[in-house]
Amino acid sequence: MELYNYNGTEELNYNIEKQEDNLSGKNHLQKYILTFNSPYRTGVAENDSVHCELFLSKGCNSFTATEKKLEYANTARPKTAIDTLLIAIHGFSAKKNKMDNYYYFISKAIEKNVSCAFINLPFHLYRSPEKEKSGERLIYYDDAQTLKFFHQSVVDVKKFIDIISNILQIKNIALCGLSLGSMVCLITMACDKRIKKGIFLIGGGNWHEIHWGSALKFVLKGNCADKGQMTEEKCRNFYSNFPDFLNKFKQTNIEKIPFDIRECPELKKVTTRMCFLCDPIAFAHKLNPKNVLMINSKLDFYFSKKSTTSLWEELGEPEIYWLNSFHTSKILRNKKVINKTLDFVLNG
Repeated sequence: MELYNYNGTEELNYNIEKQEDNLSGKNHLQKYILTFNSPYRTGVAENDSVHCELFLSKGCNSFTATEKKLEYANTARPKTAIDTLLIAIHGFSAKKNKMDNYYYFISKAIEKNVSCAFINLPFHLYRSPEKEKSGERLIYYDDAQTLKFFHQSVVDVKKFIDIISNILQIKNIALCGLSLGSMVCLITMACDKRIKKGIFLIGGGNWHEIHWGSALKFVLKGNCADKGQMTEEKCRNFYSNFPDFLNKFKQTNIEKIPFDIRECPELKKVTTRMCFLCDPIAFAHKLNPKNVLMINSKLDFYFSKKSTTSLWEELGEPEIYWLNSFHTSKILRNKKVINKTLDFVLNG
């Protein structure tokens, strides 16, 4: 198995059901719930079923939404055509009862005739195991478990694109991620050429800086040290090797990296910790800065300015817009954020 990849010949079984519009109360929106099996199995049933909400803009023709088994040979079935699909990825510990900001943003996209998909990340929202809070177990993850989380997140989005591309005729696909979602979006975009544009909201890179240069040092409890509890000094020592890793990684075909890094001895030598392989900075060189928009905050208590600017530099200094607001999903209601995002998606 390759990192951030999955067997593309896997049967793309999925379920899709039409639901009532819960965004505006008007009948101009078509909403569907799409679920499918994750390409990466964790053994947790709730998590291994990917949950996605699909919102088609009013300009789309309706399609029959029933339980389907997709077959590659079925090319005769007419597809609904849309110009742009914006895939939204939420942040850490998103709650089912606190989705209003995301839905508000989606409603504004729909007004611009941009169809949207909203995918639940592993162990979040509808994928949370019984008696667990959304995203709770990520607090205790070590570096290897963190990499597995990112791997599953990326292959879930890639499989979703495989499925939706067989349902809809899509001209352009864009990703928009908030916080943790922005990190997932960047890595996914680097690994999937079908994604034309990426909008990274209040995110950054460099796990050492994210962990120890922000309020996350009081939140994350995972132990990724060889022995004993992780400390800032140990993490700094581990990350001192990141520049060597980065140089080697840029010479590596990221589509052929084995999931078990021990199968790639030359890369393994410089991969001090597995979190190197899910640091957005490592994948930034694969993106065209013209296809990236960053929106960040000067008052961010999770992604410091150092974390953000180091990623921005590795991305080739794309357009970046700075907010004077805190790190919350409320920025999705910010008029300037909405306009900049949608203008970038539609015009670039």
